[in-house]
Amino acid sequence: MENKRNLENIYFRIIEYGTYLALFVPLIFSRNYFFPFVVPKTVFFRIVVDIIFIAYILLAISKPQYRPRINLLTTAIAVFLGVLLLTSVTGINFERSFWSVFERMTGLLTFFHLFVFYIILTSVFKERRYWERILSVSILVCVFISFLVLTSGDPIIRSGGTLGNPSFFSAYLLFNIFFAIILLVMKPGFWRIFYGTALIIFLFALFFNPGAFTKGAVSAFAVGMFILIFGSLIFYLFSSGNKKLRNTAFLLVILLLLGALVFFQLDFAKEKMAEVWQSGSVQSRLIVWHMGWQAWQERFLLGWGLENFNVPFAKYYDPELPFTGDIWYDRVHNIVLDTGVASGILGLLSYLSIFGIAIFGLLKLLPRIVDRKNILIPFATAVLLVVYFLQNIWVFDMVSSYVMFFLSLAFVNFLISSQNKKDEEDVNQRVVPLPSFVGGLLIILTIFTFYFGNIQPARASRFILKGVAFPLEQSIPAFQNAFETSPMVKFEAPEQASVRVSKLMFEPEQDKELLNRGFELAEEKLKNSINQGPLDFRYYLSLGRHYNNFYQFSGNQEKLVLAEEVLKKAAGLSPSNQQAYWALSQTRLFQGNLNEALSLAEKAVDLEPRLADSHLIVIQIAKIMGDDELVKKKAEEAIKVDPSWEPRIKEILGTKPRP
Repeated sequence: MENKRNLENIYFRIIEYGTYLALFVPLIFSRNYFFPFVVPKTVFFRIVVDIIFIAYILLAISKPQYRPRINLLTTAIAVFLGVLLLTSVTGINFERSFWSVFERMTGLLTFFHLFVFYIILTSVFKERRYWERILSVSILVCVFISFLVLTSGDPIIRSGGTLGNPSFFSAYLLFNIFFAIILLVMKPGFWRIFYGTALIIFLFALFFNPGAFTKGAVSAFAVGMFILIFGSLIFYLFSSGNKKLRNTAFLLVILLLLGALVFFQLDFAKEKMAEVWQSGSVQSRLIVWHMGWQAWQERFLLGWGLENFNVPFAKYYDPELPFTGDIWYDRVHNIVLDTGVASGILGLLSYLSIFGIAIFGLLKLLPRIVDRKNILIPFATAVLLVVYFLQNIWVFDMVSSYVMFFLSLAFVNFLISSQNKKDEEDVNQRVVPLPSFVGGLLIILTIFTFYFGNIQPARASRFILKGVAFPLEQSIPAFQNAFETSPMVKFEAPEQASVRVSKLMFEPEQDKELLNRGFELAEEKLKNSINQGPLDFRYYLSLGRHYNNFYQFSGNQEKLVLAEEVLKKAAGLSPSNQQAYWALSQTRLFQGNLNEALSLAEKAVDLEPRLADSHLIVIQIAKIMGDDELVKKKAEEAIKVDPSWEPRIKEILGTKPRP
């Protein structure tokens, strides 16, 4: 009996300290991996969850009080996960939905781990002291990352800390700002100094570091604080028995509303809002939002499947996009549209239900809280969910913000459940049965996931990095090892292998036989990618470019025939994308068909005349044709569109640019 209790205590401690360890995810990064700010974080989180899940199963089998309890919030999250699974199965590429890509790693595998994390948190930590510790650890980690952002000399670290991007850092920061506010109420005495100091540091990191400042996060925070202050005042206005306090609250409400009205009438505020809406980042998002809406309309009910926006992005590509921002988008950068595109209206409704149930449950607690100072805890938590949703109107989640989100949902569950327990109310929570044989199967599955879902993809990521960065004699074997290590590499590694060998072929004294092997390997894997994702424009474009480069290396005319065939399919999948016409123009140029090469390049110009690359290609082809009048005409047309292009044009023409 004593041994059993000791084992149960060990299981509990593994879960407890493993949970603390999971909160270090935002701090994890390593330049030894392909996508160093993403892969190490995700793999670390999933491994920690796998370990604590095994301990949790053993604990739950031994002590039924730790088994999951089904309530409305948990059901909503489970339904959302089920819809994600369903829509990924009915989508266009289930394997990509399951694994995701190294750049994101937010596929079904990660979502399953997040749900397990939530279940463990809600089932094990049912006392306030544990949640105080959990939130404190998160704040402590965030303080450290904020110091890095504010003090680091590395421009990448200074911009986004160990999260690698200011948008991702700001999203993570918002959670911890509210955690600090909540703990200022929950923890008395000395601890308030710590949380108050942390809060000041977070606000400095959010507002006063130019690299980390993001319009979406700051706007969401401003709205959230207005709701928090205004809502608190309204509550005291109508619930307080102290007449003086009610009068003060009423006065502050009036002042707050007047202040908001005056602020939005100021020229400064109007100029700032106009500046935001006219910025390139906003304009590019508006374009992508329109593309996302078109994509969603096509598959409104069930969507395209998780992680598959790349396909409708190409189909509904707007040629104006490169002029305003990036040329590739794998997210709509809007949580409503992202969810709709991935999982349809079913996915969006199930996702929104999580917020609705959580916020409604928190607000229901307010009248039942005896100690009025604790009102801020559920109210601030509800506002946090609103702020998180609002900032996701402009961006998307990565593993760090997902961990914070599911942690917050587990905390919501704790607040609701603990208050219901105090009130001795039955909330119809049903304990999930866990027979020993089911637990055994789950442990076996977890061990399998630990190795094939985490260790192998991590190894493959390291191999890809070696392939990208190492000399030819190490690069090709590294790519070969990557392809043999994990199925996850099929989505990104073939293109990376193609780019690498195409670059190395121009460097002197390279092993021709080894280069040829590299070209053949990349060709084989790119063809496999097309077989896996026959609707993916990028695979066809990459293979077409590869064939063009392969021809340059080998002189094999057959590669140009293949390039033409593949690139025509690419243009058919994304008829408004300039890149297909650029590549096909190059193919025609290699074939000696100069007139058609020029015609294809001019078609790219017609799609979006403000894009410099299209004009420069036209001028280069005209020069190769030897038509001086045509060269002069095309150069003048380009300079008329944008005079700043003149130095680049003169460089192409071989004349000295103006000083």
